[in-house]
Amino acid sequence: MMAPIASEGGVVDLILKALRDLNLEPRVIPRGRIDELRGGSSCFDLKPGETIDAAILLGKQSYAASRMGESEAKYRIDYAVRGTIGGVLPRRVLTRTTPELKGLLRRRVVGLRWEIPLEDRGEGRRFPYLRSGGRTPGPGELWEEGPHQKLTEKLNGDAELMESLMNFVEGGKGDPLIISVFSDGWGASIRISGNLWLRTHELLAVYTSPAYLGIAERIGGHIKEVRRSFGGLAF
Repeated sequence: MMAPIASEGGVVDLILKALRDLNLEPRVIPRGRIDELRGGSSCFDLKPGETIDAAILLGKQSYAASRMGESEAKYRIDYAVRGTIGGVLPRRVLTRTTPELKGLLRRRVVGLRWEIPLEDRGEGRRFPYLRSGGRTPGPGELWEEGPHQKLTEKLNGDAELMESLMNFVEGGKGDPLIISVFSDGWGASIRISGNLWLRTHELLAVYTSPAYLGIAERIGGHIKEVRRSFGGLAF
């Protein structure tokens, strides 16, 4: 029997409570309103003046191999900075984390860096855990000291962010968390997106945890710094 994503009102209520507990003053934006960020099932406006402006709940049905013929709903939460960055096309990955793994049976993360993904055909080999909402930059979209490079350099150079990321990834189980920063397909926001699709209780423990919020806020701050350098819409 299918677990209907349409019946996710309880999930929305839990996310609202979790975001309130983080002092983000969340407000659900009704579907179809001009300030709704598209691409998910629910959009939450967040406290004005912070480094992240909104959160988007995404859901999908995931086949459960242990229960023949059944599927279950899984979710993730993307955080967003409203607006665009000059020189970045819609639906493009600016940068993403790349873990260095060791071990055969029990692989562990021993290092982490932000990198600009360069080729779609190499994604399955270099980034085996991720299908983000953006494409890799195409020919002519990258240039020296451009926005992709600047953001990647700022993120790699943020020692507090990198330490928080390593602590967060080391504390996880299963596939490592990989974070992508990409422009959405409507020219409305820059998204901060994790690759993990999770059940409701796991979703809250990961994407609405204080540790993950701190990571998203630091990334959002760097996104806004890069926009100030290269221009772009801010709304």
